[in-house]
Formats: sequence, structure tokens, C-alpha cells
Amino acid sequence: MPFGKAEIAQMLAHAYGYRLYCEITTSTTGFRFHQARAAGYAECRRLVYRCPPTFDDGEPIDYRSEDDDTAACVARMRSECRPFDIMLVDPHHTYECSLRDLRDAWSLLRPGGALVVHDCDPLSLALASPDCIPGAWCGVTYKAFLDFVIADDSLRYCCVDADYGCGVIFKTPRSPSLWERLGTLMQGRTRRRVEAAWLAVGDDFTDAYRLFRSHRSLLLKLVDVETFVRRYSRVITASPPTP
Repeated sequence: MPFGKAEIAQMLAHAYGYRLYCEITTSTTGFRFHQARAAGYAECRRLVYRCPPTFDDGEPIDYRSEDDDTAACVARMRSECRPFDIMLVDPHHTYECSLRDLRDAWSLLRPGGALVVHDCDPLSLALASPDCIPGAWCGVTYKAFLDFVIADDSLRYCCVDADYGCGVIFKTPRSPSLWERLGTLMQGRTRRRVEAAWLAVGDDFTDAYRLFRSHRSLLLKLVDVETFVRRYSRVITASPPTP
């Protein structure tokens, strides 16, 4: 059975009692809103941009934009919606759209909530092209994700090694588990060195990808599917995180 972005969001929702779901996608990304609507959330919303007037996938679209400009949609969401518990971000995979969508989703997320971000682990330089290519394309969402989380060392995040890499960012830092504390102690010096090198890359996407491939597990805090499932299955009966 496939395990990807929708299943990760649902597992976190069951674990922490998340009830309000939202996603930011385009007409050529996402493709899982039907699963969200069937998952039992109390509320499901979505913003779809780069969305032609004729686009219809059979699912409701609450906010839509024909081009890359989502400012009006996000403003409406802030005025009309309660802060969401969990959000899926599957953006147009340019750096500008990816980072903007991350920031917008973060602003719409309640304290204690979580973001799931798709395409954070492109498997080749071709897939990580900063310019849109036909067919499979992860773009540089991975770079926007890493720039976002590394800029704030208080964030708790990881990336599940599934479905081209699914980043998870928790809005409220929680007390790290024993394995996380041990990992931090063992990797601290190396992590600081690699993160400094990452920040020094700037907007050179080729050098960024080379550094990423050399240190992807460390940078992404990569977690295999079995470990992720085991970790969050244990807390399914836990109370929702305290804001």
C-alpha cells in the first residue's frame, strides 16, 4: 500500500487530534484532496493556484487563482478561516513559490499544528531543476524547505523518506525524544558545519544540490517510513499538543 503525503497528514491528525485541514497546491500538484475529505476531518479547505477557469477535478476548490499570485486568496483565508491544525503544501516547485507558500501556510497554522511539505528529497539534479520541466519535477522546493527550517533553529522538523520526501514541521517545538537528544549531541558539530556551508551556497542551485546529496540525511533529519509509523502510532491515544 502506498505511503505518502496524505497518509502522513492523516497519521499526525490521528496522533494529535487534528481536525482542521487545509492544503495549498496547484492544478498539477496535490491530487490527494479526495483522501483528505474522506479522512474524517471536521473541516477541509484548499487553495489552488495556477488554476485555469476550466480546471475541475471533481473536488471543491475554496480559493483559486489563475496565476502564481495567491495574495488575495491568503488574505481571504485569514479573514474567513480559523487557524488550521494541519496543512499540506505541495507548491509550484520554483523557489519563490515554494518559500512563499511555506510562509503563508505557517501564518495560517495554529500553534501546536503541523505542516506536511511534498517533494523535499529530489533524487536527481534533473528532478531538482529550478525551472519547470515536463513530467516528474520536484524543483527546488527542497531548498526552500531547508532554508525555512534552518533559519529558525527552534523548529522541530523531519523528512519522511517516502513519496519524493515529505517534510514535516511542527509549529510548537515539543520536548525532543531521547533519540533526538542523542542524535543532536552526536551530530551537533557536523550539523553546524554543514548548515553553515548550506547557508553560504546562496542561490547557486547546482552547488546547493551537490551539498544536499552529500548530506541529505543530516540536513533533512531523514526518517524512514517504518520509524515514522512506529513513532506516531505510539502516540495515537495522546492528547493534542498544548498550544
